[in-house]
Amino acid sequence: MSRTKMKVSLLVIAGMAMLAACSNNTSNNKGDVSSPAPTETIEPTILPASEAVFKPITIEDDTGEALVFNKPVEKVACVVSLCVDVLIELGMEPIAIAESGVRTIATSPEFFGSKGESIPSIGGSFFEPSIEDLVTAEPDLVIGLKGVHDSLREGLKGVVPLVLSNPSNYMESIAFLETIGKLTGKTLEAEEAKQRFLDKLNDAMVKAPKNKKALIIFGSDVNFSVVTGSGLGGTVMKEISNYPWKVEKPEDDPYGEGSVPYSLEKLLVENPDVIFVESYSFSPGTKPISEQLAASPIWSKLKAVQNQQVHEVRSPIWGDGRGTRSLGIMLDESLAIMYPDLF
Repeated sequence: MSRTKMKVSLLVIAGMAMLAACSNNTSNNKGDVSSPAPTETIEPTILPASEAVFKPITIEDDTGEALVFNKPVEKVACVVSLCVDVLIELGMEPIAIAESGVRTIATSPEFFGSKGESIPSIGGSFFEPSIEDLVTAEPDLVIGLKGVHDSLREGLKGVVPLVLSNPSNYMESIAFLETIGKLTGKTLEAEEAKQRFLDKLNDAMVKAPKNKKALIIFGSDVNFSVVTGSGLGGTVMKEISNYPWKVEKPEDDPYGEGSVPYSLEKLLVENPDVIFVESYSFSPGTKPISEQLAASPIWSKLKAVQNQQVHEVRSPIWGDGRGTRSLGIMLDESLAIMYPDLF
């Protein structure tokens, strides 16, 4: 029952009680209208609506860890960009965020913009966020990345629950959005965000001719990797383009993330029409991957290079966002590049 409905019910009950009391007074004191019998007013105890309706929820994160929540999650700390993506889709703001790419996505115009600059900081590195800062923030939940933040569980044990996720396809991104929607009492917002993304994707699937061979590569230097059709971004791209890239040998993708190391020689075999590049920099002054690869004579033989269809994209969103808003941005930007006359 909502807080408003609860108050209305209590007022109705109180009104009926007063009518009953007046009726008894009238029948028992017909000759004495100047001295009505005194009545005692008892103030009812009203539980917060969240406590009155919330039922404990048990979830299992991507590591297989079972977590039980006995009250709604209101304050969330983010040490991964996926967390920022999910919260803005739910109409929530993180209580604290990590720096680097997480701060970058939070301050992007499609997310929190300049407001993201004032969200409290979690120190440390992306791989080792400060446990002290996390505890000080007093969140109800910390969301991290499976395979990166697993070690945080021991440090946060008994203090705050840690949920780890690393979706490998867009349906898993949607499922994670729905899970956090349940924990926060934002199921309606989760459903609306899910439908926005699926409507955008379905529209693209209908309109896109899929006659462009696309490719997403990522890295920080010439030793780049390819996002295959079983990688998160690849599961979106293969719905709107010719996307032939696969994990041919399991040992090339030991963590099952759908990405494999590649070479320019191998790239030339498939010869993509469009290449989207996610460049990562771990030191000041690092050149984008496309500029570094340009030093190789093989690079100039690629069809995408010859037709000026190599595009550096926003890696914090395309590569790290992992949620429905980031994937929607990827859709918008890639469609406009591949099929400018249709999108």
